[in-house]
Amino acid sequence: MSQALIISDNEVLNDLYTVNLEVYTGTNVTVKRNCDDAIELLDLHPNIDVVISLCMLEDVDSGAIIYQHLIENDMDIPLIVIGKKSDVPSDVPQVQGCYDFKLLVRTVAKVLEITAKDMAVLNVPEYYPIPIKLFYNVQEVPCDVFFKIKKSMVESEYLKIFFRGDAPSPGVKKYIDEGVHFLYVDSLKRLEMINLASECILTELKRLGSADISDEKKIEVIEQGIEIVANRLFETREVNEEIIKISETCMEAIKSVVSNSPKLENILSLLTANRASYLYSHSIIATYVATHIVRTISWGGDSHIDKINFVFFFHDMFLAPIYTKYPELKYEEEALFNSKLSDEEKETILSHARLAADALMKYPRLPLGADQIILQHHGMTNGQGFAMNYKDDISPLAKVMIIAEAFTEEILKSLDDSDEGKLSKDDIVAQLKSRYMKSTYIKIVETLSEIKF
Repeated sequence: MSQALIISDNEVLNDLYTVNLEVYTGTNVTVKRNCDDAIELLDLHPNIDVVISLCMLEDVDSGAIIYQHLIENDMDIPLIVIGKKSDVPSDVPQVQGCYDFKLLVRTVAKVLEITAKDMAVLNVPEYYPIPIKLFYNVQEVPCDVFFKIKKSMVESEYLKIFFRGDAPSPGVKKYIDEGVHFLYVDSLKRLEMINLASECILTELKRLGSADISDEKKIEVIEQGIEIVANRLFETREVNEEIIKISETCMEAIKSVVSNSPKLENILSLLTANRASYLYSHSIIATYVATHIVRTISWGGDSHIDKINFVFFFHDMFLAPIYTKYPELKYEEEALFNSKLSDEEKETILSHARLAADALMKYPRLPLGADQIILQHHGMTNGQGFAMNYKDDISPLAKVMIIAEAFTEEILKSLDDSDEGKLSKDDIVAQLKSRYMKSTYIKIVETLSEIKF
């Protein structure tokens, strides 16, 4: 069996690449999230048959780094680069679209000299494993789905949990909550299942505006949309039509979810039920809180609400890859002292406001002042670092962001505390008043006394 090394920090893409390559080419796939880990594996196990790398990882030309390592160490291993930003020679195969699975499969098959006939007669087991997250957006499974129970060291039993035509959600969420990573299908149906799963993630993004999509579903799909946008921005630093379309769709969906939630607990319940990541939960809750502030404060209006939706969608985009890499991370300022993070990652945390503002400079129809609000959302006028003393030299909506994020942070901390340690809404408001003592900030904090828990 051929051995492929994939270098990618996008979990959704990793699952899709792995399954498509294993199903169509019979290739055994190993995934590494960064160049250092990949190079370490290559040095230890030089019997890899093909290396597949995203063109950019954490603002680094990963394709060029891997190419240089292969050349300098006389490793005769083919390299395929996904994306078009990598500075590699023209003879290195490049798959321009990261979601172009068919072209990736064809390119790998060509490099490994796997024929269509070879792919048709692959020796696969009776049951084929499918990463469970790929069922998340499937409306109806195209075949029976099984759960594997290990009866002994050498014997397993496969229990049917979904019949053909069943909707796997919400049933599949139970297995995700229990830590299950794979479900299984009849190996003869594997291609049908993989093709459907690969299409559903993209299709669901396009359906967010439909009236029949529940808030629970929106919360789930928005998170995947944010991940796609974050990876695109981090990779290219450019806003293209795809980013605009996905972003606008997600922002409308967020606005809808916030409008449909009369109390903060409704938002918290939606995020908890979907096992949302910390960074995503923080952004959605802060959007809800900021929307309440703008609706309550004397100078607020509908245009401000639209602007708040925009800035909260984009403000932490450059943190997303870091939080994906280190899912245990929570509070940004604490992350700066985390020994696991590299100096480059800490610099990105310090600069994420400026990086996001710069990336949005060329956004068509950019809401007036949105880039400045994002630049200032940690109290620094240059978008670099975190303010210790909050002044009046920033935009009023930047102040709203600061207070909304601080309130959100306290809410999320209280969810982790025991009942004895939980702060009430009044406690949090009093704490914020003592932290942000200028009158312009206190007026914003006071609106939170009216927010409905």
